[in-house]
Amino acid sequence: MARRYHVQGSKHFLIAAIVLMLLGLWCVRDGWFPSEAVRAEKTAHELASFMQFNKSLALLLLVGSVICGYIHTVVR
Repeated sequence: MARRYHVQGSKHFLIAAIVLMLLGLWCVRDGWFPSEAVRAEKTAHELASFMQFNKSLALLLLVGSVICGYIHTVVR
C-alpha cells in the first residue's frame, strides 16, 4: 500500500523566485547596458571584466529564479 504525504505549501520559493528575478534583471541592465558613469570611471579592461561578471551572474540568477518558480508551482 502506497503512502500519501500531504506537504504543506509555502510562499518561500515564490519570494526567492521574485528576489532572484529582480537581481537578475538588475545584472542584465548592468551587464549589457552599463550606465555612462560606469563607463567613464572604468578602464576598458575593467569594464569588460565588469560586464562579463554581470552577464554570467544574470544568467545564473535568472535560471535560479525559474527553478524556484517551478518548485513553487509543483509543491503548491
